[in-house]
Amino acid sequence: MKNLVKILFASFIAVLLSACGGGIPKCGDKDVQNVLTDIMLDSGLLANVSEVERKKLKFTYGGFMSELTDKEAKTQHCKAQMKISGTINSRPYKYDRWINYSARYTDDKQIYVEMH
Repeated sequence: MKNLVKILFASFIAVLLSACGGGIPKCGDKDVQNVLTDIMLDSGLLANVSEVERKKLKFTYGGFMSELTDKEAKTQHCKAQMKISGTINSRPYKYDRWINYSARYTDDKQIYVEMH
């Protein structure tokens, strides 16, 4: 009986994930925000900052706007306000700017985000 419940639960999750993966991600989806953060952490903007200090930075996103939804390419073109705050080399650090990006699901159901 426990195995049946596990199988049903796993099937439900698989259906849920496949349903999400077939559509178009929203500009403010948490997964999209996480990928944006990863992109920024790996970007040249923070290249001279140690990995330990980069992990301490706080990223917040707001003001999400969908500029274009390309249904054929299943891509969302977005604009959002990105704020980074924290300390670098024991000094306060703040960065605030509007970013443009696009988001879509890949064939293997992963989020693909490209900053423009």
